[in-house]
This record gives sequence, C-alpha cells and structure tokens, in this order.
Amino acid sequence: MSYSILVRDLTRANAGTQQLLAYDIHDRSAAETLVSVIATSYRDHGFNPATRVHWFRHQGGVREIFTWPRH
Repeated sequence: MSYSILVRDLTRANAGTQQLLAYDIHDRSAAETLVSVIATSYRDHGFNPATRVHWFRHQGGVREIFTWPRH
C-alpha cells in the first residue's frame, strides 16, 4: 500500500475539492511526518485529534492537509 498527501481549502466555494501534493509514499509514518512538517511550517496551524487531520492558514484561507491510503 502507498499513501498520498492531499490538501483541501475549506474557505472557498469548492471546499470539497482536494489537491494532490505527493503520492507513492510507501511508509505511512513518513507520510504522516511530512503532513505534520508542512502544517507546522505555517505560523497559524493545528491538529484535530478526532479526525486526525492537520490544518493551517494560508493567504486568508484555512486548509486541511492529510494522508490518504492508495491501494
């Protein structure tokens, strides 16, 4: 199994649309670490433990960033 990293902009009309940042990451821990590093590189960021999704603010919008398994 491999993992992808996706970003979703929550403040735009197309909030459900996801953008692919990376794919074919073969280690779940590595994918989750990358997601965390990207999110925490922004000044205003956080983590929702209920959904296990990181978020950050960028250019006036709120984005979610997360891993997704690919089969």
